[in-house]
Amino acid sequence: MMQEQKTATLTAIFSDVLANLAFMFSDDDGEATPAAGSIWLETEIAYHGPQRGTLRFWCTRDFSTKLSANLLGGDPEDDDAEAQAVDAVKEFMNIVCGQLITAIHGTESVFDLTIPTLKELVETPRFCEDQDTATSTLFVDSQPLHLAYVPDEAEDTQA
Repeated sequence: MMQEQKTATLTAIFSDVLANLAFMFSDDDGEATPAAGSIWLETEIAYHGPQRGTLRFWCTRDFSTKLSANLLGGDPEDDDAEAQAVDAVKEFMNIVCGQLITAIHGTESVFDLTIPTLKELVETPRFCEDQDTATSTLFVDSQPLHLAYVPDEAEDTQA
């Protein structure tokens, strides 16, 4: 699959999962920025099988709390939403990764997904990736969200 197609597929899946799973829709405002002092999170999940790849997702802690509330049908101001924000982002990444694998590699092969990892970042992330990386930036409630897919087309020797 060509790079432009991978990027378009990534963006479509990213947007669809946000809309269908969490009822969150992307804004057209590409100039939006999070509040100063926002805490950023980086979540990573990988897969391996006949092909390998890694997905990285960057969002603010504030967004993760809203995502959690939407997944649980609660209020972002509730303590439960913030407490479950990490799990909500990890579940979001599981779903995006599963759909991306199917879209790019089909349904014939079996792939194993890693457990998503999440870490807080000290600084606002830079969303620069190399030319082999498909990237997508969406804005939800004026919050930038960035997703990057890094394929590793080498065959998995453990499969």
